[in-house]
Amino acid sequence: MKTKTFAVLGLGRFGMGVADELMDRGAEVLVVDRDERLIEENARKYTQAVIADLTDADEIRQLGLGSMDAVIVAMSENLEASIMCVMLAKESGVHRVIAKAGNKRKGEILKKVGADQIVFPEQESGIRAAFQLMFDDVLRFFDLTSNLVIVEMEPHREWYGKTLFELNLRKRYGINVIAFRKEDKVFDVSSENPIIQKGETMLIVTTKENLDKLEE
Repeated sequence: MKTKTFAVLGLGRFGMGVADELMDRGAEVLVVDRDERLIEENARKYTQAVIADLTDADEIRQLGLGSMDAVIVAMSENLEASIMCVMLAKESGVHRVIAKAGNKRKGEILKKVGADQIVFPEQESGIRAAFQLMFDDVLRFFDLTSNLVIVEMEPHREWYGKTLFELNLRKRYGINVIAFRKEDKVFDVSSENPIIQKGETMLIVTTKENLDKLEE
């Protein structure tokens, strides 16, 4: 299987988080920032680290972005730099360009100049935090669409010792259990009817509306 390659332009908290996650998943990652100290401090973490002015078209072109599977434009404060990076990445033939935006208006602009996907990290992290505060059993929360989510949650106490067939969670709550996690191991439930045990967490697919039913 071919190793995927990514470029992360802008090494702030969001950019570094994306780059770290991609490296952990076995990808090759080029990180770029104009802050020489920041690049030097983190260079060993990534496949390649380059100091470059991301408002300078010539310096961006020299990065060789066209060979990347995807480019992540991780600056949102400097809209001019983000626009420049998105446009030049698309011009160089990058199939997928993801851009961070601080607000909806900036997101619309970046979309118009060629970004394939817009990320609003502050807004999305706020939504996740709100769901975790509202639902005590929810440990992690991932959007699939605007309404469909994957949730990792602790089973309700009254579910312990019962099977998924007995509980009939799909009919009662509108949730689909896809796996159980215990410590670092994940167990598929597609062909089994496991007994729910204390110490396990459940991975479920459901809608945001159906999460309310779990708290009733």
